Amino acid sequence: MADPVTSQEAAIKTRVVTHMNKDHAPELELYLRAFNGLSARAAAKPQIIDMSLDAMTIKSASGTHTVTISPPLPNYGASRVKLVEMAQTALSKLGLSDIKIDQYAPPAGFDCVVFFGITLYFVCAATLSLVQPGTVIWDLLDSFFPFGALGYRWLVKAIFVPVLVIHITESWWMANTRLIKHRVATGSKLWWLWTVSPFFEGLMAFRRFDGLVEKEKKRKESAKH
Repeated sequence: MADPVTSQEAAIKTRVVTHMNKDHAPELELYLRAFNGLSARAAAKPQIIDMSLDAMTIKSASGTHTVTISPPLPNYGASRVKLVEMAQTALSKLGLSDIKIDQYAPPAGFDCVVFFGITLYFVCAATLSLVQPGTVIWDLLDSFFPFGALGYRWLVKAIFVPVLVIHITESWWMANTRLIKHRVATGSKLWWLWTVSPFFEGLMAFRRFDGLVEKEKKRKESAKH
């Protein structure tokens, strides 16, 4: 991998390696996953430890790996364009978006109403065993709930499985159609926030996530002009 380089080329190489390690770890991870077949876990914490005109030596959580640069660079000054091109190719191979989501948008406005309603139902389901004849809550439900305490117990039980299945499915759908595509690290705090949100909010969480994607897309488009 050794290349005879001038002092000027060596300086450019150093700047490129330093810049990639400092600001572009996600791209280095993409190279390892797309071109070397590593899993996201194995490609984590990547750092370039050496670079030549035809390859990068990258150390990650799973060891040291060589990523081929093909065709080789004519000089280190051409590395920026080539590395950007490699990142785009990697995204395409992995089926990922160039929009990376790295923040969480909490519920606001009507989303809070939906969150409260769904959470209230699960509280009702969790405390259903406390609703027994002769208790204060039983008497209150008999007085104020449209179908009385018996109707309340029947309704909470009847919709429990459908509600649970629907909301688990929505969480699964968020993780598999949004979070993977937009490179939210599986198991991270951000991943958990976005995965749990549909369980308590349903479609509201999808609307907020898609809003962040659209906002980032517009930001990238405006940056091109």
